[in-house]
Amino acid sequence: MANEITKILDTITPEQYTKYTNWYAEQHSAFIQSGILVPTPTLDQMIVAGGLLVTMPEWSKTALVDQVLEEDTALETGKTSARKQVAPVLYRGTGAAYTDLAAIVSGSNPATQILNDFGVYTIESDQEILQAIIKALFAKGTGQNKGALADTHVSDQSTSKNPVICPEMVIDARSILGTSRSKLSVIAMHSKVKAELEKQNTQTKHFIPASDSKSGFDTYLGMRVVEDDALLPDADGIYDTYLYATGAFGRNTATPTDMVTYEPDRDKAKGNNMLYVRRARVIHPFGLAFENAQVSGLTPTNSDLALPKNWKKVREDKKIGLVCLRHKISADLEEVTPPAEG
Repeated sequence: MANEITKILDTITPEQYTKYTNWYAEQHSAFIQSGILVPTPTLDQMIVAGGLLVTMPEWSKTALVDQVLEEDTALETGKTSARKQVAPVLYRGTGAAYTDLAAIVSGSNPATQILNDFGVYTIESDQEILQAIIKALFAKGTGQNKGALADTHVSDQSTSKNPVICPEMVIDARSILGTSRSKLSVIAMHSKVKAELEKQNTQTKHFIPASDSKSGFDTYLGMRVVEDDALLPDADGIYDTYLYATGAFGRNTATPTDMVTYEPDRDKAKGNNMLYVRRARVIHPFGLAFENAQVSGLTPTNSDLALPKNWKKVREDKKIGLVCLRHKISADLEEVTPPAEG
């Protein structure tokens, strides 16, 4: 059996591993399929070149003023200022030991099964990174403990007379971006929040399930619904539901010159097969810069990414396609009736 396992692991090349796990994520990640996470072509070469941070130039809007043309009067020129988006390169890896792979080896395609396992790991890792960043950007608090978007991109309805999520709340949250609100195309919520909206749907008809949708996925008020049970309520039963613009986050995976992405090994004495995988990637919210104010090691952990002090805004508010709606659900309240038809 051990020799058979070794043969299976050795049939997979680093290039195959990288290509397959990227493909698997694209096919199965709701955050990629919905358009929240998108690749940025220029970042690939930056990652390949190595380093801890990548920088993307960011230009503020040029100050242009309409001027009356007059003879012998020169036109004044508007100015723009250069800013920069900074993103950390996340070097991550994991390992697995295979001592009894009878179940996998007996399958029709064991190599694919192994790759699928690491494909699932990649998706889960992406989502954990995304949630850590979101936690930092919208964190409650003061000073360095307040998220960069807490004052400008949050609609907190959790203390209102009726704090249960409803269509009016979502519409108000979208209006935070003003004329840019139409760019918000995805709404991410906990499954209990989705259930709340489905119950209301008998009256409001704003929630359209995939079975009734021409698009093939659930929508709410025209936005694609992404269900994510990592969006847990806090101790007071307050949920954070997020509205995203398409391409709100960049996601790139590339291989630096000296990195081995897929590396099988074998402990002959024990008959154990080990497999080590490594990735270099960037997952970055557009319009923000990573400050690197507090990092535990050479590169940031998810806990570091979740620190508000590590992030700052570099774009105008309307150009940052992220909004947080804070609310409750009727199942957690004793005397609050779900909102009437909106």
